[in-house]
Amino acid sequence: MAFLSGEDRHLAAVPSKGSAAWYTTKTFRRVVWVVAVLALVGSFANGVLRRDNDYRNHHLLGRAFLEGKPYLIPDQPPFYTNYPVGRLALNVVFGVFPYRWSRAIWWAVSLVVLWYSLRLWEQLAARRYSVSRETSFAAAAFALLIASRWLLRDLDDCGQQLLLLGILTAAGAAVLYRRPLLAGALLALGATYKVTPILFLPLLAYKRRWKDAAWMLVFVLGLNVLLPALWLGSPLAWQANQLFAAKCRQVGRDARTDPSANGVEDPKHTNKNLRLALARFVQTYPPGHALFIPHPADVRPDGTVPPEARPHPLFVQFLDLPAPTAGLVTAVLLLLLALVLAVCYRHPWTGPDFPQAFAGEWAAVVALCALLSPLCWGQHLVLFIPVLFATIRVDLPGAPRWRVVAMWSAAALILVGQRELLGRELWWVLESYKPQTLAALILLTLVLTIPKARVSPAPVADRPRDLVAPGTRADGPTAAYREDGTPGLARTP
Repeated sequence: MAFLSGEDRHLAAVPSKGSAAWYTTKTFRRVVWVVAVLALVGSFANGVLRRDNDYRNHHLLGRAFLEGKPYLIPDQPPFYTNYPVGRLALNVVFGVFPYRWSRAIWWAVSLVVLWYSLRLWEQLAARRYSVSRETSFAAAAFALLIASRWLLRDLDDCGQQLLLLGILTAAGAAVLYRRPLLAGALLALGATYKVTPILFLPLLAYKRRWKDAAWMLVFVLGLNVLLPALWLGSPLAWQANQLFAAKCRQVGRDARTDPSANGVEDPKHTNKNLRLALARFVQTYPPGHALFIPHPADVRPDGTVPPEARPHPLFVQFLDLPAPTAGLVTAVLLLLLALVLAVCYRHPWTGPDFPQAFAGEWAAVVALCALLSPLCWGQHLVLFIPVLFATIRVDLPGAPRWRVVAMWSAAALILVGQRELLGRELWWVLESYKPQTLAALILLTLVLTIPKARVSPAPVADRPRDLVAPGTRADGPTAAYREDGTPGLARTP
């Protein structure tokens, strides 16, 4: 990456025709496309032809829903009840195709969704800063490079999280362009697909977007109550919703009892959930606990850990608070985070100036939908791609030194800890310190502190059908660019 240091990006030298930045050249773009094609070939072979993972479960649940068996009941004990009932109906789009064909189709669809999401994020971000197409392309390339381990893991799962990213991105555009019915429908679809986008409901209310919030609530009820009842019948749909509600209560009860628990499965260090990351530093895990990492010499041949096992020499534990006290401490810390975000988001999305800050604020909440999920695996963090893109497109031509250091630090925390490089033992110990969760918090800080524009931002058309690339003509004002492709002041054609 090529972040330039400087106290103000607009004081950095603007490349002239003869001295264009290397990341704006055709050679750079060709290299990016070659690397991308090679990576996608490998991803297709792995994700479509070889792997099974969670996609198989969603495919199975979709077929079972068509057969009138939500959560696979009554044939077997309830399965995957941590997903809403409406998600079972959505899984039908996976289950209607033969398994391998389904994987291939949705793997390809997820790539189209990623491409279109990046186009929309360019439109949203251009409301604050206009940059050249070459700089925007480079920002997208660097964002995908930093997120590559998350992205490739999600493509192994046929882009399940990329589909969610597309839904929330389209919802953001609908909110920006004041289409409350469409925004509510898309956000309800996201909250049905994965529970944590329900975060947008209180956010919309806090931002005084009452119509969007009301429509979201209506569609959430429709997708999770009415739609399943139309296919399953009211009694079975009600039974399925009770199973989901019981799982939600269990998740909340377990979290209050022990912040390292998630209510779904045994805790793992690879879970990037923010609450679990905080608990790691205020709790001590005894031998036999799922999060205790023993000294290799103390592990029995059958893999069990004796009560007297020593900790791994690199596995340092910090505070030793009882589980209920640790739960209270983590809850207070999360409440403080919520208060900080409330201050950052204090301006409503109603005035004429709100579009300038909208992209960064929306990107941060999209990312929090992953970070606050009880189960947050690496592939879920593709929801941070908009955060990376929105930050890099502003900071790439020049940024204050602290932002440069912060971005490089986040990139290192994300990319360096590869199991293939460190070996499983060292990698597992490193994961216990939550480097990717720390990187995620750094990225959230960066996107929420993007400096105000010193030049006129690039207005875009007021209607979704008029979404155009910056620098191209629309029915409304558009950004002006110099002949060498560098951004100039906004103008009205």
